Amino acid sequence: MKKIIIIMISITAIVLFSCKKDKADEPVTPEPTPVSFKFAADVQPIFQQSCGTGGSCHGSGNMSDGKVFETHAGASAVPNSIIMGSIKHESGFSNMPKSGTKLTDTKIAIIQAWIDGGKLND
Repeated sequence: MKKIIIIMISITAIVLFSCKKDKADEPVTPEPTPVSFKFAADVQPIFQQSCGTGGSCHGSGNMSDGKVFETHAGASAVPNSIIMGSIKHESGFSNMPKSGTKLTDTKIAIIQAWIDGGKLND
């Protein structure tokens, strides 16, 4: 009788310890959806307001330093490091806008996200 009780306890222990939680039972945390910004809808208005794309600095009529921010093709041709270094006022870059104050953190983040997202056009 003692052997039967020991065998039953052993079987019960094996069954209890061999059960594991399935991954399907665990809550799934969704991946955050990256925000993508497009040129005409999101970035161009910032450039128009801050970069003189109407002709005073970085428009197709002036092309200050050969950089044109008026069009997607022009803005996309400027290296990412130059855009971000200039608008963040980093050492070694010409601060932009030249005659204005530094862009807001929100505007800088939009331009950075546009660059990180592949400089999308719309």
